Amino acid sequence: TIAGKVTLDASIKYTLSSSYIVKSGGELVIPAGTKIEAAAGGTDVYIAILKGGKIDIQGTAAMPVVISSVAAKPGDWGGLTICGSATTTAGVDAKAEVGGFIYGGTNDADNSGSVKYLVIKGTGAQINTDSQYNGVSLYAVGSGTTIENVSIINGKDDGIEFFGGTVSAKNVYLENNADDS
Repeated sequence: TIAGKVTLDASIKYTLSSSYIVKSGGELVIPAGTKIEAAAGGTDVYIAILKGGKIDIQGTAAMPVVISSVAAKPGDWGGLTICGSATTTAGVDAKAEVGGFIYGGTNDADNSGSVKYLVIKGTGAQINTDSQYNGVSLYAVGSGTTIENVSIINGKDDGIEFFGGTVSAKNVYLENNADDS
């Protein structure tokens, strides 16, 4: 769990072996070309940006950021969850099915950061009989957030799912996601 700013180094191959949570006021910066290997740990392995936190994925077309399990099998790991302060029919300070994180507010221009040129593989770990992680889960993410050029491949549940919010997504590629893309 981080509350400050953490910047990864693209020359290092990272292993995600548990949850990585960015708290309110914290920021995770991931430069172009960074590779993160997610352990096939199911619901114990994920990245979550909590309400008030930020993510800055700086991939490019030539050097995307890649987060994948070794085998990239559907359900290997949890994926990326971003919680914002925009409006949602669930109300203010709603509780997400993923991680029980708090999301939702009244700031439709909320900025949870920027996600550009990201490739995610092997997500969708099963939480319980009714709930699974998605490749990317966007809970009340606001219009100040940028989501563009994202590929979600081999997901056991949805490729990307929006729970309210006002964020727009541009150029999203979804392949072999078992539920909704």
